[in-house]
Amino acid sequence: MSSHSLWIYVHILLLVYWLGADLGVLLLALAAKRSTLSFAERAFALRMATIIDFLPRICFTLMFPVGLQLTQGAWAQIPSWILALAWAIALGWIALIFALARSEGSPRARTLNHAQLLLQTVLLLVIGTVGVRSWLGLGPFPSGWLAAKITLFALIFAAAIGIEFAFRPIVPAFMRLANEGSKPDIEAAISKAVDSALRYVLTLYALLLVIALLGTTKPF
Repeated sequence: MSSHSLWIYVHILLLVYWLGADLGVLLLALAAKRSTLSFAERAFALRMATIIDFLPRICFTLMFPVGLQLTQGAWAQIPSWILALAWAIALGWIALIFALARSEGSPRARTLNHAQLLLQTVLLLVIGTVGVRSWLGLGPFPSGWLAAKITLFALIFAAAIGIEFAFRPIVPAFMRLANEGSKPDIEAAISKAVDSALRYVLTLYALLLVIALLGTTKPF
């Protein structure tokens, strides 16, 4: 098996586990907003969604460096330092994800979460700029389909940031639910958070499906 074939295999695995695990997170989040379930059942669904969410997050962080490895030599010549930087950022991001999990509920978690949002914003701007420049023929990627893939991948960062902000109100709402029981305003806050996040999640799914189509068919 050539190294190129191996990177294709890894790339496919990342997409499969990203979409598959994320769908599980989505279904559990929808269960968490069902007022007909007990608080224990809803809290368990939300907790499991948080745990399973580790897998799509990690797939997200690894997708770009793996994609660069797949591109290298086949459709573009990428300097070694760019590849090394992409892997360093991905591994650092994974470390940040685990640090966030260990510090959940502490003041340190807020700082780490701000750091993650800043990282995602920077990557959105950098990768988006590279994609648009390539699409305009300014490099560094010559193929139109590849430039489109990179541009759309940058938009996934925007969707991820949107999910983060949309889902934030659910934590205080569940704390109220635990203390006060089910009330119309609490249920409305939970439903609004889940439904708002759902719009960004579906956008993310659509982006991934289009990106996969471009990579498979290479139409232009």
